[in-house]
Amino acid sequence: MPAKNLHPGLLIVLVGPAGVGKSTISRQLAERMNVSYTVSATTRPKLPGDDAGKTYDHVEKKQFFKRLDNDEFLEYAQVYGDYYATPKHPALSTLTLGRDVLLEIDFQGAMQVRYHYPDALLIFVLPPDEQTLLQRLTDRGRDSAEDIQKRFRQAKREIHMAKGSRAFDYMVINDNLDGAVEEISKIIRQKRAGI
Repeated sequence: MPAKNLHPGLLIVLVGPAGVGKSTISRQLAERMNVSYTVSATTRPKLPGDDAGKTYDHVEKKQFFKRLDNDEFLEYAQVYGDYYATPKHPALSTLTLGRDVLLEIDFQGAMQVRYHYPDALLIFVLPPDEQTLLQRLTDRGRDSAEDIQKRFRQAKREIHMAKGSRAFDYMVINDNLDGAVEEISKIIRQKRAGI
């Protein structure tokens, strides 16, 4: 059994509305920065594109709530009628070993992380503007026009709440993917260095 590291890893939380590019940024950060990317548990049914992008642990609601009652989640949230959560044990074990952990979660979950883990690094990803966000939501091609509008309204609310909150350490505009990934990488390096 490996000895505990005296310098725990950094808990990095990437937050932003649907369509802002969190998943793409998270995958690139995991590759570039040697961070552990967490697998979220969800009650959402599996979608055709799930295996191509972010991986989920799909669970029944009964199992999800049993795990919630057993305090097995670092954070959880209800999003568009489904529940999502970060399993606590894998994330905390990885941090104890001195490795950084990246969470890609929503606003509700981020507020829980800020409360329970005040040293976490919370970064909110913004779109360049509302029109670009609406276009990105449309271009994904997986939601009805009604769902796109619902997600767009929710995105505007989240952006408004994030800008009015002091919970986030940084806000990064994703107007250029490589630029956003590099900016977030620099933020992580500075946090690791204690700057």
